[in-house]
Amino acid sequence: MEVTVMDVAPTVVAIYDVGFAEPRKVAEFRLATDGTVVLTVIDPGGCLVAEQWYDRGVKIYEPLSRIGPDEGTRFLRALLDTPGMSYYRVFDESPRTPPHDLPAVSPWAKTRETGPGDSPPQLRP
Repeated sequence: MEVTVMDVAPTVVAIYDVGFAEPRKVAEFRLATDGTVVLTVIDPGGCLVAEQWYDRGVKIYEPLSRIGPDEGTRFLRALLDTPGMSYYRVFDESPRTPPHDLPAVSPWAKTRETGPGDSPPQLRP
């Protein structure tokens, strides 16, 4: 089973202010252990758009509704799908590590170290 980036739920979404010579991170949404999302405003001047998304939810259009931070990864995905803005950019900064529950290699796989590998066990009637 191959895992693609789209299969991995976001856990960290950052908001960057691009209205300066160098873009700077102004806020971060992070998935908490209880499944909700927490907001950290990094910029001392605040980040009104991030605070509004956190307080009011992210507007989606199909079906027309709002998704709040209590909806966890669904909220983070909605943030990543927001329309482009003049001064802010939304980025997925989730760590990308392979899932721990997937086997690294099949016990019957061919590897450089072992050669062709063992054959799968034969079932006898």
